Amino acid sequence: MGFEALIPVGETLASALGRMRGALTGAGIEAAGGDARRLLAAAIGGDGAELIRDPRRTLSAAEARRLNGYITRRLLREPVSRILGEREFYGRPFALTPDVLDPRADTETLIDTALEIGAREGWYKRPIRILDIGTGSGAILLTLLAEFPLATGVGIDVSVPALACAEINASALGVAARCRFNCTDVRAVSLRGTDLVVSNPPYIPSAEIDTLAPEVAVYDPRPALDGGSDGLMFYRWIFAAATRQQLVAKAPQWLVLECGAGQSNAIVAIAWENGFSCRPDELLQRCDLGSILRCVALQTRFVTDVENPLE
Repeated sequence: MGFEALIPVGETLASALGRMRGALTGAGIEAAGGDARRLLAAAIGGDGAELIRDPRRTLSAAEARRLNGYITRRLLREPVSRILGEREFYGRPFALTPDVLDPRADTETLIDTALEIGAREGWYKRPIRILDIGTGSGAILLTLLAEFPLATGVGIDVSVPALACAEINASALGVAARCRFNCTDVRAVSLRGTDLVVSNPPYIPSAEIDTLAPEVAVYDPRPALDGGSDGLMFYRWIFAAATRQQLVAKAPQWLVLECGAGQSNAIVAIAWENGFSCRPDELLQRCDLGSILRCVALQTRFVTDVENPLE
């Protein structure tokens, strides 16, 4: 199927929007209308207001060419955020590259949970140190630095290109002076001196990745998705690192972790197996907007004098 001539030169904005919406709907793409509006607004260099203000305005040759390129890519199931090179996350724009996971609204549950804990712990009014494991674009760490004005942070990742993307975002958001990024494997990370450890680790079971929507399976970097045979490999590494660190320093005050559907109890069990325990008021589990339990937060103590919360 050829897409180059889908939107001809001289087409009105209203007509182009209708053509795009129809093509995306016909390809089985959800939210076709919203995708079409975002791509059309980007193609004409606006914010979408012009689509309402002047729907009879016609496309120039350059705009039509740009728009046809966008729609061709979207019909091949490339996400709009990757086509435009930017994703809004928690109300802030983040640059994306092919080397980083596309941050999604589900992960905002982790941010909400960390802010809830921050209000309880007084983090808005005192300096804290944050460690973000598998930082990718830096969306989690940089959002928390923007929300906690006295915080500093470190983001680690095994991907040098991903860290370069995070550094770009840190500068754009004005928090570069309060963070640094290291190329470090979670199995070698030090958790010393941290008040908050956050992570959206890879948690998709290896065999399930190819069954995901093409927007994820094809366009997200596989290492950012692959959580091993049961999806829990990285959680084991995180708690193992915390156990090793416990031998020489105080454990992190809070760990706030994104998880996949049905993984929450297994993560708490992994923490317990590694010598960590938490009372009911030290364990938070929060759902995303789809009512899927998406975040587990534990205030950890390396003791064994309390009951396993899963028993």
